[in-house]
Amino acid sequence: MENEPVVIQAILLSDHVIREAGSNKLSLIGCFAVWNASFFPFPAPKFVITTFIGNFRKCGVEVVVTLRIETTNKHVIWSAMGKVGFPPNQQPPPELLVEIPFQAQGVAFAEPGRYTIRVIVDGDEIGQRDFYVRPLTAPTLHL
Repeated sequence: MENEPVVIQAILLSDHVIREAGSNKLSLIGCFAVWNASFFPFPAPKFVITTFIGNFRKCGVEVVVTLRIETTNKHVIWSAMGKVGFPPNQQPPPELLVEIPFQAQGVAFAEPGRYTIRVIVDGDEIGQRDFYVRPLTAPTLHL
């Protein structure tokens, strides 16, 4: 298990996130998968990208977590960084999922289409997720 790579379990989009006092649980408010824009460029309101990352094996060091939103041609339109660390001599349990919410502010989508969220830990991409920005004139998807 020690040599297994860090893995991404989920990447979720929401309007807000609350970390509950005491339990330290996250409550994701207003989860979504698609932006519907009335015009372009579309300045998105503040939103949260929450990553669920597992299999951390380093203790006593901080690991850099980078999040990027890219266009289909890999142009980065937004990025953020955070750090995850564990105390020295305290190995994280194998079932631990680290929940890292990133507040996305100032994101503007130049045109409708597919965008990709990439998660990079310690310089290695561990996962990605696509999402779409659609014009309001697009037909509604019924699931």
